Amino acid sequence: MNPRRSALIALGIGAFAIPATAAANNGHGHGPSGNHGHGHNPTVMYVFKGSYGGGGLVSVDHGNGAVKKAGLVGQDVQFDLSSAKLDVADTNIDGSITADDVVAGDQVLVQARLPKQDPGTQPFAAKHLVDQTNPGDGAGDGSDD
Repeated sequence: MNPRRSALIALGIGAFAIPATAAANNGHGHGPSGNHGHGHNPTVMYVFKGSYGGGGLVSVDHGNGAVKKAGLVGQDVQFDLSSAKLDVADTNIDGSITADDVVAGDQVLVQARLPKQDPGTQPFAAKHLVDQTNPGDGAGDGSDD
């Protein structure tokens, strides 16, 4: 057998051996036998849009895919706005931006980071609220500057 033919045969056998060793995974990594995140419920951004009802209640008219998949469109959803960034005008003219500046009936957008598979129980902790009826200056930090 000539050396060139031997080299081609060895190369061909090596090509078959590489996929076999790649498939032989012990299941501890990210391979074909790995867990692929089963049992893990990552958090994603839910974007709710609707009418504010007062006290953190929003009648959801529409939202992003996560909101739709969770079946929250057409529902009244309760939010905890205590630590949310607020983009709203100072409607009660008290010199500070608080949840009290969001007026019942205003159109709002609320963002919340919630688990992807099951958002959990209400009230949801809102991350950001934008009052689209009475928009603020965009600072959204509650300061008077």
